[in-house]
Formats: sequence, C-alpha cells, structure tokens
Amino acid sequence: MSVPNKRDGVLIGLVAALLVLGLLMVQSASGPTALDWSGDSLYYVKRQAFGVAVGVAGACGLAWMPYRWLREGAWAFYALCMLGLSFCFVPGISHSANGASRWIGMAGVHVQPSEFAKLALVVCMADFLSRRAGALTDLKRVMVPALLIPAPLMVLTLLEPDFGTTVLLALTAGLVLFLAGLPLRWVGGLVALGVAAGIPLVLLFSYRMKRVMSFIDPWADPAGTGYHVIQSMIAFSNGGLTGAGLGEGQAKHLFLPEPWTDFVGAVFAEEAGLVGVLVLLGLYAALCWRGLAISRRAPDLFGTLVAGALTALIGIQAALNLGVEMGVLPPKGLVLPFMSYGPSALMCHLFSIGALLNVAAASSRARRPSFSAAPLPEALRSA
Repeated sequence: MSVPNKRDGVLIGLVAALLVLGLLMVQSASGPTALDWSGDSLYYVKRQAFGVAVGVAGACGLAWMPYRWLREGAWAFYALCMLGLSFCFVPGISHSANGASRWIGMAGVHVQPSEFAKLALVVCMADFLSRRAGALTDLKRVMVPALLIPAPLMVLTLLEPDFGTTVLLALTAGLVLFLAGLPLRWVGGLVALGVAAGIPLVLLFSYRMKRVMSFIDPWADPAGTGYHVIQSMIAFSNGGLTGAGLGEGQAKHLFLPEPWTDFVGAVFAEEAGLVGVLVLLGLYAALCWRGLAISRRAPDLFGTLVAGALTALIGIQAALNLGVEMGVLPPKGLVLPFMSYGPSALMCHLFSIGALLNVAAASSRARRPSFSAAPLPEALRSA
C-alpha cells in the first residue's frame, strides 16, 4: 500500500510569505521609476511575477520527481550551467549591463547562468563527496578533484566580471566540504587560501578597491562610491519603529538608484520600520531552521549535504545583502533572496526550495516502516 509523500508545509508557508512580501516591495520600490520610464508602473513586478511562476513550476517538478534523480541529473545540470556561462561571452546571445556580461537571451528575455551555477555546484559536490565519505583528507583522490568542481564555474563567473557571485561560489564549495565532515584545520587552510587569492583580485581593480573604501568610510565620497550605502542607511534610519507605511517611503524617489534590486531591503526598512525588519529576519531564520531540520533528517549523506548547503546559502546571502544595506559589510551586488528583483535569482532560490522539499519527502519515506517490517502478533511469534 503506497502512502502519499509528505512535503514540509511550514517551509512552503514561509516561502509563500516571502514571495508575497517580495512582490509587494518590488512594486513599491520600482513603481514610480517604471511609470516614468515605460509608462507602466507594473513593469518590473510583472517580470518578477513571471519569475515566480516559472520558479514555482520548477520547484514543484523538483519536489515531486524521484529522489534519485537529484543525484543522477546533477552533472548534466552542471554541464548546462557551464554552457550558459560560456554563452555569456558570445555576441548576439550575451547581454551586458553596467560593464558586465552576465546574462544570455534574446527578445527581452534574459537569464543569468551564474545564479543556477550555485545550485549545480551544490548537487555535484554533494554527489562527489557523499560517494567518498571517510576519505575527505585524501588530497589526491578527494580534495583536489573536489576543488576542481567549482573552479571552472568560478573562472567563467569572474571573467564576466562578477566578483560577488565568484566569492559566493567559493563559499558554497567550502560549505559543502564543511558539512561533509572536513576537519576544521583543513577548512581554515582553505579559508586562508581563498583570502590570499581574493586580496590581489581586489587590489588590482580600482572599482573593487573603491567599494572597499566606501565601506570603510562612505562619507569620504558621499556623492560617488559611498552614495548607495549612505542613502540605504538613511532609509533604515527614517523607518523608525513602525515605518512610513507601504508605498510611502522616500528613498525610492531618485535617492537610491534601482532600489528594487540589491537595496530593496532599505526600502522595506523605511516603509515597515524596525518591526517589519524583525519580522523579515524571523522569516529567514525560520526558513533556515526548517531547512537544517530537513538536512538533519535526510535519508543519506547526499541529501544532508544538498539540504544543508542550499539552506545555508540562502541564509548567508540574506545576511550578506542586509549587512551591505546597513553598512556593516562591503558592497557585493548580491540580491536579497525572494525579495529583490531578479527573475533568475528568484527561480534559482525556488528551485533550491524544490530540492529541499524533495529531500524532506525522501526522509518521510525512509522513516516509514514497510508492512513486512511490522512486528508479528504474540500469538504468531509463539506458534
């Protein structure tokens, strides 16, 4: 007798709340500019809603497909992401904005492959490491091949250029290795190696150094590199305890450039206040709690690594984005999960939720005893 697979209803509810809140804030943050630019105040929210529709459809597909397909399709998905990242450098297919070629597509529909590369990296490293449990410190057979998995994705992403996502890919690889049981001294060594490699990549490019300096002292150039951070902090301050009210914030009116993207959290803080920000943080904390619970109950090491890394990735990206907006971290150009405008990022985060739900369903099946495993009645045992 088959029993319907169980999905995590709490996780679904949390994501639904964030999606609704995100659509409201994209509309609030982009409406005035979209009306002036295109004559349609719903321009950005319509595109975001399309991303929600595709992302939810993909999440449903991932949640209901057989659990083994997550592992079996990992490397094909990796190859597809590599192909997409390569196309970012092909004229006629690639799309550039602000000096970076991070998108592919035509006819006004663009996809950012580097967003999906994070998901591909998690499932591929989880597959590789789960097959070699207990041998993580074998440098030749395990560690070097494991570190070669993120390398091509990172190189192509860095060449776009997209330094923030490159750092996030490196962090993702480290997360999977840590969850797989890599000793802390090895993790520390990898962190030191990453910092040593990252410092020259910052020092050799003036615009990255300007971002660092704007973090150290944004008031040194308040009309230039420090402008975003200063306006974001002002928006947080203006929000007070309860905020100005939905749609009533002032930061989006030509103070914060493109506030519906990386700085949508500042608009939310101004309009919802400290109370709203605490509610938002509570939603992210609850989502991370559910995701880590799914990881802990996963039926195998592969599921544990996938669920744990994807959950941590969402939580870390939310923390990094809000940290930048509050001026406690250097600008990185990372979106706020489920809240910022960006259909590609939104779809990737929803696909991650689909994978989490798949692991949750597999966990419920693994814990469900079969009919033949039920204990025999006393009369039959004594017969």
